[in-house]
Amino acid sequence: MQLYKTFITKLKRLISYYKLKLARLPASSHAIASGFACGSMVSFTPLLGLHFILAIVFAYLIRGNLIASLIGTVVGNPLTFPFIWGLIYKVGTYVTTIKQVTFSHDINFEMIINQTYEIFFPMLVGGIIIAPLVWLITYFVIYSSISSYKKRKKRSKRSL
Repeated sequence: MQLYKTFITKLKRLISYYKLKLARLPASSHAIASGFACGSMVSFTPLLGLHFILAIVFAYLIRGNLIASLIGTVVGNPLTFPFIWGLIYKVGTYVTTIKQVTFSHDINFEMIINQTYEIFFPMLVGGIIIAPLVWLITYFVIYSSISSYKKRKKRSKRSL
């Protein structure tokens, strides 16, 4: 139980750290939120190794903050990838005609590469469907968080 509490405490500190890092970026709330949303969106694709590049490209195209897009890729990490991959795989197999494969063990990177049609293609389709939803949700959460932080900061400067 103590290990769980320690983990939760460290996770809260990490989230707080990234929130402050984002809020202090010299850009508008819209640019920061859209950049971060691009990073989190590409985390919902099976294109490992391309997440940073894709995040920067999408953020550049919509005039989002490039640093925020890189920070946004932290959404996809070793703790969240099993859930993300499972979700996009299930959505992909539901939408395509490819039958869902029953695995005797977890999906891993080697399986994705070796079984491209059975695993990678449904994951790609599922990622294409889920990613815009992730972008929208992340954008509105980050935008409201950053804009409220900046308003509080501006009020505190005025009161000094």
